[in-house]
Amino acid sequence: MKKITGFILVLIILITASWFYFARTYPLTSPLKSSVYFMQHIIKPHAKMQKETIGFLPYWRLDDIQHIRLDLITEVNYFGLFVNGEGEFVTVVNGETNPGKREWESEKVKDLITKTQIMGAKFTLTIVCQDNDDIESILDSETAQKNLITNILSEVKSRDLDGINIDFEYLGTPDEKYKQKFTDFSKRLKQELKKHNPDVRLAVSIMPRSARIPDIFDFAKIVPIYDYFIGMSYDFYGSYPEIAGPIAPMTGFNENKFFFDTTTMYEDLGKHIPKEKILMGVPHYGWDWSVTDGKKIQSATLPQDDPDSYAAVISYARARENKDLKKSQCKFDDYAKEPWCWYTDKKGIDHQVWYEDTKSIGIKYDFANEQNFGGIAIWVLGYDKDYPDLWNMMKDKFTSP
Repeated sequence: MKKITGFILVLIILITASWFYFARTYPLTSPLKSSVYFMQHIIKPHAKMQKETIGFLPYWRLDDIQHIRLDLITEVNYFGLFVNGEGEFVTVVNGETNPGKREWESEKVKDLITKTQIMGAKFTLTIVCQDNDDIESILDSETAQKNLITNILSEVKSRDLDGINIDFEYLGTPDEKYKQKFTDFSKRLKQELKKHNPDVRLAVSIMPRSARIPDIFDFAKIVPIYDYFIGMSYDFYGSYPEIAGPIAPMTGFNENKFFFDTTTMYEDLGKHIPKEKILMGVPHYGWDWSVTDGKKIQSATLPQDDPDSYAAVISYARARENKDLKKSQCKFDDYAKEPWCWYTDKKGIDHQVWYEDTKSIGIKYDFANEQNFGGIAIWVLGYDKDYPDLWNMMKDKFTSP
């Protein structure tokens, strides 16, 4: 009887201690959920990755989180919190709560942060500004920068985040002064993050031609500041281009096939950034456009004001399931290293589709390895739904034996 009582007492102590440990270490989630995540980690431990495998998770893909292989991802990055010219997070858009901010406050995201970290990966956040005026306002104002840094630190501390990614997308030609101003802002942000926790990582997203045309980045000065540079090597032909084209062509720029390509992009970046700091953006999607002649490669798209104009993202999973994409109407482009297809819809409108499949994505993964990049950054998690192909390929190409 004494042995049974002693055993029960020890068990109660262990359960109580575990409960307090999980409650203290992972306060965003209930101790019960945390303990379940811990058991899942024991059953399926994190793989030994040779490269960084970052996956962007935008707020509009949260319903797909059950498909994420957290044992193969080194970092989940939530996309994102948008900021205005005063350095404040945008909370209201068109009279409604900004969905990025709303979902960030949800229990689903809080639980995912805990699960990701328990499963052996990092959880980070992207800070987004895609308006030239707002970017200039932030960089012109010390008050706005102070507000933004304070707000970023608040999120890092309250969520115990492992890192921050800055996504300032300036379109056009900025005044030369903004290079130094962005450098100064980056220094201040890095200093404050390091004061809080030296292990917090700082990354920055880079558009395809940022090393070729005037931008806000002075690479010589910001390379020591940022831990990673995430190349946004996708959407070379986006939602409404004048012609249909590959999402992320590997080659073709020098041959005048495409206006730019992935290989040239990373050749440019490699002149300024150590390769181990470069993360290659890899799209898991494509685009479906209405065009004038679907069978003609890179056909002209219908103008936006045309009532029959159509542009839709076609994810990896959707491409696999789309019955319009018949093998007899698809080709693999030797320059882009991507497939493209054509079809006619029920209204008689021609469509041209460029997308990513296992072959094209595999080529990109191989390129990242061959170039000795620090790793890859997937845009976006969830686009493959429950298909295991891309996860199996990632395991094959990026894990240690």
